[in-house]
Amino acid sequence: MKLARKILLILPVLAALQLLWVVPSAHAHVGIEAGQNPFMAWNWNPLSTLLILMVAYVYLNGLSNWNRPTHPISRWQKASFFTGLFLIFIALQSPLDNLSEHMLSFHQLQHFLLRMMAPLLILLGAPLTPILRGLPPWALKGIVRPTVRHPFARAVYDKLTNPVISVSIFMGVLYLWQIPGGFNLALRNEFIHALMHVTMMSSGFIFYWAVIDPKPHRSRVHYGIRVLYLGLIVLPNTLLGAVITFSKTIIYSGYENAYQPFDMTVLTDQQIGGLVLWVPGDMMSIIVAGIVMVMWYEKEERENPSHPHIPPAPTTDE
Repeated sequence: MKLARKILLILPVLAALQLLWVVPSAHAHVGIEAGQNPFMAWNWNPLSTLLILMVAYVYLNGLSNWNRPTHPISRWQKASFFTGLFLIFIALQSPLDNLSEHMLSFHQLQHFLLRMMAPLLILLGAPLTPILRGLPPWALKGIVRPTVRHPFARAVYDKLTNPVISVSIFMGVLYLWQIPGGFNLALRNEFIHALMHVTMMSSGFIFYWAVIDPKPHRSRVHYGIRVLYLGLIVLPNTLLGAVITFSKTIIYSGYENAYQPFDMTVLTDQQIGGLVLWVPGDMMSIIVAGIVMVMWYEKEERENPSHPHIPPAPTTDE
């Protein structure tokens, strides 16, 4: 029960942090003008960086307060966690953010980082216990405990962690924001654009939460089912990417009136954007399936260690 309550905390905390660091960034876009170096158009609003640093501090503070860890965090897990935070910084603070408003290819790359790469790497860093231990006492007593004890929060968590629902959310959010009407609206409206990023990142955390199950969390989904789901999402991702890649007409008209910082037609950029959605997305699913299979093998070895039978040495009569 205590474990379930701790797990319940993560979702609202992540959602709040995402909203805080994405929305302020939406109001710092200055666009890219003709003659400007597109790789110098950084988002200079410092709040995103400060909030990412705050999350990093809480994680490190939790590790320092964890004197006798029951499941020590290894160096590669720490590296994975901070790499995930760095990718969020790149997606929201670097010139990639401004380039995404001018070119679909960069927008799809931004979504790939926020939706697939960053959530996976952060959860591979097993952040649950360090973050909980790193929070100040007032946050644990005033926010964490009331949240994890609330029946409605528990019910929401049970629904979100249902494998069918989590996969549906993961792919549904992707398809929802690839609809031309919603995508074009996000290009014109900063709040909708921020909402797009929040929902995409949240769907990634929800999906990978059941797939990776960072300690001490234990997913209810069997490892074989996780591999199956990772294989199943390849088909709709491939279909969507292929439709965008091979389209002969402009799907996202919002880019037709945007300044193109590189010598490329809107249709060519759209085709590259479809490939960015298609190929890296499929490759990530295959790579994560391989990670899950390794986790499955390690679990089986822990529970049923195999000891090779060594035949006794032959004896000779003298």
